[in-house]
Amino acid sequence: MAGAHETTDGASLQGEAREAYVEAMFDRISAPYDRLNRIISLGRDPAWRRLAVKMGAIGPGSRVLDLGTGTGDLAEIIAETVGPEGRVLGLDLSEGMLSVARVKLKRRGFAHASVRKGNARETGETADAWDAVTMGWVLRNVGDRPATYEEILRVLKPGGRLVVLDCSKPDNPIMRFGFWIYLRTVMPLLIRFLHGDGDAYRYLKESTEKFLTPNELTAELTRAGFSKVVCRKLMGGSMAIHVATR
Repeated sequence: MAGAHETTDGASLQGEAREAYVEAMFDRISAPYDRLNRIISLGRDPAWRRLAVKMGAIGPGSRVLDLGTGTGDLAEIIAETVGPEGRVLGLDLSEGMLSVARVKLKRRGFAHASVRKGNARETGETADAWDAVTMGWVLRNVGDRPATYEEILRVLKPGGRLVVLDCSKPDNPIMRFGFWIYLRTVMPLLIRFLHGDGDAYRYLKESTEKFLTPNELTAELTRAGFSKVVCRKLMGGSMAIHVATR
């Protein structure tokens, strides 16, 4: 698929321009997305999602808003966890990704879980309505992080949690160099071998390199108005789970 469209440095875009780029990109890669990500993460991403749900204290009866739900892998785990007495709503910019998510949720019979097209910075949801807001590999992609934080604080119940699972730059210089090698050499070879979308995974590399370290994201969430920010670093800090409380 690479080369069939104009290459753009999407990681440098902001606001609506970045959102439009991300929407088009994920529409392109919705079909092979799950398979490629399983390989790129070395098969660890399902375990990371389950750990994020556990750290977010999501349990039976919880009401959870999953922003950037994508193909629904995280929403599926959350729906399984909260049970029929709970509620899960997934929002995403990409209809291509949402179409995959709908099939997964329907196949599992999760009547208490649904997805729709929506924007993380303007969800249209009622204030103080959700026990938790989750974002799995999404925060790097939003066009306006401050506006997104404001919206999340608005829709969370008092005491509700934001759970962020995302790639990050390791704080440790040695680990950062090792991750840089993986992003720039190993991952491109995997994508080429698997006939993946080169532009999309170039965006993954660039957006990760331009994103915050785990410690920087902890500080940013605190400045945005969240409290009790907890961070768990994975794979030497190249992946991290943050839990922040309203």
